[in-house]
Amino acid sequence: MLRLLHKNNQGVVFVTVVLIILAMMILTVSVVSLNVTQVLRTSGEIKNIQAQYIAQGAIPYLYNGWTYTAGQWKASSDTRTYTENLDGTVFTVIANLNRPGLVGYNTSGFLVNVVY
Repeated sequence: MLRLLHKNNQGVVFVTVVLIILAMMILTVSVVSLNVTQVLRTSGEIKNIQAQYIAQGAIPYLYNGWTYTAGQWKASSDTRTYTENLDGTVFTVIANLNRPGLVGYNTSGFLVNVVY
């Protein structure tokens, strides 16, 4: 009986086709997962760029209300917030004002954080 099974080649084509289909499915899944990962990375990078532009654009708003007293610029309050909605994502700019400025200069610095 074992000799009869050994010489029977009727299932070889079926097994070969199943293996080829399995290999194509594995390749397709890997390509799709790479594309999904790339889309997620791109959307994260877009949000980072938007946050940078919002932080730079909020600088005139943050400077509004500063007064020049005793040879130094001072803000009316130490912390200011600014909120902007872009493409359904809320970006919040939090500025900590009246921090030490550049060494050797009579200035005040500020720290800007953007949360999204």
